[in-house]
Amino acid sequence: MRIRGILTTAVTASVTAIALGTTPAVAAVTFNSATGKGFVGKGDVQTALGYNNATLQKAVDSKSLVFTATQPTFQQLSQDATQAGSQAGAQAGTQEGTQAGTQSGTQAVTQTLTCDFTNGSGTRKFHRSGVRDAERTGTRSGSREGTRTGSRDATRDGSRTGSRAGTLTGSLNYTLDVDARKSNQYTGFVLNGWKAAPSYEAGTTTWDAPQFGGWTFGTWSFGDWTFSGDYTFGDYTFGDYTFASLDSTQWGNWDAAPSENPDDCLRSSTADKITLLENVITPGAVTDGPIVDGAVTDGVITPGDTTDGAITEGEITYGAVTAGAVTPSGPAKLFVNGKAL
Repeated sequence: MRIRGILTTAVTASVTAIALGTTPAVAAVTFNSATGKGFVGKGDVQTALGYNNATLQKAVDSKSLVFTATQPTFQQLSQDATQAGSQAGAQAGTQEGTQAGTQSGTQAVTQTLTCDFTNGSGTRKFHRSGVRDAERTGTRSGSREGTRTGSRDATRDGSRTGSRAGTLTGSLNYTLDVDARKSNQYTGFVLNGWKAAPSYEAGTTTWDAPQFGGWTFGTWSFGDWTFSGDYTFGDYTFGDYTFASLDSTQWGNWDAAPSENPDDCLRSSTADKITLLENVITPGAVTDGPIVDGAVTDGVITPGDTTDGAITEGEITYGAVTAGAVTPSGPAKLFVNGKAL
């Protein structure tokens, strides 16, 4: 039979005394598990062990009867936890750049000759047009968009709760019911208390899933930038043209009659009776030609916003277990020689 009550002990720092009232199951058995005192009827012992009077008497005389008691217990537990993790991310950025360029051009040139022909032709003027090459260098600024991926460490703190079953077990001192034995008819056994403080044995522990707070992040660690497109440039800023020498001018024809040769003015001589009065070469307008793009020089990268990615949860590290009070989870049980009463 089961005897309601408690076992009182202080077996470890995390196990505290427990106390319940005594509620005997039958009139022949009483037991206060707080003190280990009570009474067990003779018939209850015989029923549990299957002894007749003679066998029970031998057991009494040989002091081979052992009374024990147990009680199931429950203990609330808690435990701190720390979880590691990592978070992926992507950061946008803008890179400045400059590009060199070369622009070719052509410049119009005019030449005017004034000659005095003393052979009777008088003073004549001749004109012709030409061009010469030109070149200038410049630069332009631009920018391009890029991204880079990275990661950062993370941690978060939390805790979990759990419980574990256990058992308190102890042995009891006892004597025969002396008053009854005077008439040679003892009726049972008087339980006189615990031989020693009951021992505690912890059972299986069951934990709930840990509950965490928010993540705390470290510093981002990024890889190299990746640029998806080309630079977007503004207009070139050019310096002045550098011109080829006038000697390299490509000239057109003179505006002269078929019978006249303006070159005679340039090689004028007394013998030819020709005097060069004026030779004027006038540079004119420049016509811009094509621009040849040169090398691009990468400039500084300005990091932009970071887009947080997924968090990968890592290992959970658990701290010390905090144990609550040991409390009864069921009735106390009495045993004689290991058999339930």
